[in-house]
Amino acid sequence: MTKDQDETRLPIYPEPTDPATLGVELRIGWLRNDPAIAADAKAFWKQYEIINRDEIAAERTSEIVLAAYAGERLVAVSTAKIETIPRLRCKMAVYRCAVAPDFRGKNMAVMISAHSLKTLEAWSLANPDEGVLGMLAVMMNEKYQKETHPHRSPETKLSLAYFNEQGQKVVVGWFDHARI
Repeated sequence: MTKDQDETRLPIYPEPTDPATLGVELRIGWLRNDPAIAADAKAFWKQYEIINRDEIAAERTSEIVLAAYAGERLVAVSTAKIETIPRLRCKMAVYRCAVAPDFRGKNMAVMISAHSLKTLEAWSLANPDEGVLGMLAVMMNEKYQKETHPHRSPETKLSLAYFNEQGQKVVVGWFDHARI
C-alpha cells in the first residue's frame, strides 16, 4: 500500500442494527413526498406533542428521511434539512428524530439514526453537486446532556463536534466520501 492509499483509506464502521430485530420496518421518505408517510408523521408529531403547528408539520414532511413502522403504526421518524454550517465550513444534513414513548430505551434512536445516515450518505454520493458532507444533530435528549463519551455508537458515526450557544452537544457523522 502506498502512502497516498493509506492516507485516503476510509474507516470501517459496523453495519447498523437490522430494524427487524427491534420489530420494525423502515420506509424511505427522503425526497419521495410519500403522502401516506407524511400523514402518519403529522399525526405522530401531533399525538406526542412534538410539532403542534400544522404549517411547521407540513413543511417538515418534505424533510422525512425514514419512517419506522411496527405493523401499520409509525413508531419513529427521522428528518433532515440541508444547511450550510459556517462553523464547519460545509453543507450538512441537519438531522432530527423522534421515537414513540413505548419504543424509547430500546436502541430505536440509534438504529434509525444509523440507517438515516446511510440513506443520506448514499443520496449525497449520487448527488455530488449538492456538496453535502455529513449529518449533524443537536443532542436534545436529557440523557445525552449529561457527560457521555464524545463518540456515539460506532454504527451512527456520530462524534462530538462542538457545543452550541445553548450549551447543547452538537454531533457530526462525516460521510465516507467527504473531503474538506
